[in-house]
Amino acid sequence: MLVVMGDDFRFQNARMYFSSTDNMINYWNTNMLENTNIELIYSTPQMYVDALAAQNIVWPTKYDDMFPYADSDVAYWTGYFSSRANAKKYMRDASHYLQSSNNLFAIEALDQSTSDAQIDAML
Repeated sequence: MLVVMGDDFRFQNARMYFSSTDNMINYWNTNMLENTNIELIYSTPQMYVDALAAQNIVWPTKYDDMFPYADSDVAYWTGYFSSRANAKKYMRDASHYLQSSNNLFAIEALDQSTSDAQIDAML
């Protein structure tokens, strides 16, 4: 079973959030594991997909449309999925380039042969 943690409005105080989650995981695994045979762990999407693949489940394919979502009878979530598609694409691309450049900088900065002056020049 996958329990997703966090959303757009979480992690404003990540230390407290993860500390609480750690406490919950430790309590569960110490006191409830024997009764339920369910172990709580931090995971990644890849670990979840790998665990599903190991079960050889044949999943049905959904062909009909599943949007729009709604919180209530008059509150549909169509705007996010239908408006400003180009702006969202530009943001995803820019985030990709920023993360890639951060990774390249970190690799270069961790290289023992790179001098402090060279690192300063990259900034």
